[in-house]
Amino acid sequence: MKVTVYGAGNQNLYVNQLNLPGTYGGVPPYGGSRMAIEFAKAGHDVILAEVNKSNLTDEQWKVVEEAGVKVVTDDAEAAKEAEIAIFFTPFGKKTVEIAKTILPHLPQNAIIANTCTVSPVILYTMLEVELRTKRKDIGITSMHPAAVPGTPQHGHYVISSKATNGTEYASDEQIEKCVKLTESIEKTPYLVPADVSATVSDMGSLLTAVTLAGVLDYYSVGTKVIKAPKKMVEQQILMTLQTMASLVESSGVDGLVKALNPELLSKTASSMHLLDQQKDLDAALEILTHLDGELEKASTVAEIKPTTLVAAQSLVKELETLIGGAAANGAIKRSTKKLFQ
Repeated sequence: MKVTVYGAGNQNLYVNQLNLPGTYGGVPPYGGSRMAIEFAKAGHDVILAEVNKSNLTDEQWKVVEEAGVKVVTDDAEAAKEAEIAIFFTPFGKKTVEIAKTILPHLPQNAIIANTCTVSPVILYTMLEVELRTKRKDIGITSMHPAAVPGTPQHGHYVISSKATNGTEYASDEQIEKCVKLTESIEKTPYLVPADVSATVSDMGSLLTAVTLAGVLDYYSVGTKVIKAPKKMVEQQILMTLQTMASLVESSGVDGLVKALNPELLSKTASSMHLLDQQKDLDAALEILTHLDGELEKASTVAEIKPTTLVAAQSLVKELETLIGGAAANGAIKRSTKKLFQ
């Protein structure tokens, strides 16, 4: 298989700032360069595109090239034979810029597999004009390592399949290629809906894990101990998550903290400590009563901006009913893009 990896990975971050060798183990180079090495050692034709050669030391570049990886600095040139173009690129607009640069040069039926914090749904939305007019053959998915490649924790890839609403961003054949590539280096492929993949594979998985634990704790206490109706408990979960999401969107984390008032929240949440095994609530109360000093200071001067509390999926249905067709789709897509902006 012909594979191009975009982005070697910032070794200064991995080695000097995060101390991955001491914390997790493994040997540099980490990141995209390690992915390229592993693919090459499995017998694939691999190109590593990296414009910033200072991301690796000379010795680390030697390790990459001795594994059989071809190193180039021209993104477009690296795309010309890529059956799978894997983006190990920085979070932000740079990823979209690279995708737009290489799209005209990718071979027929190639697939772009994202590994960064840009959801494949967002990436598709940002490229939609090109993908629907000039390159209908190109698929978009994720092939997220969900750990730093090169560390012992990296034993799997998260690959996006069709979204929960049935939208397909890549063909079955394109997704199967990513599965086979993953299996060829003896790692486990996990197929998840495209609109879910970023929440379970990216840095935000920390938030997903803690939030899910809180949801499950409240669901258990609410339905089994208090014996409240399941529908009522689910509505409170929805209201809580939507309120927090809306405040982050309008006012940032500083505004969220100011609006929620950690002192008040600690008092009310402690009254929901009804079982000995609520370790998640113990941890949450500990954090809230010993708030980070810088965050506490910032929250005191934060502005709580106007926020409209809605059930997002219900709002989508209302839009489709009231204005329908292209107008509704346009409004929904513009809102989707704002998740990335």
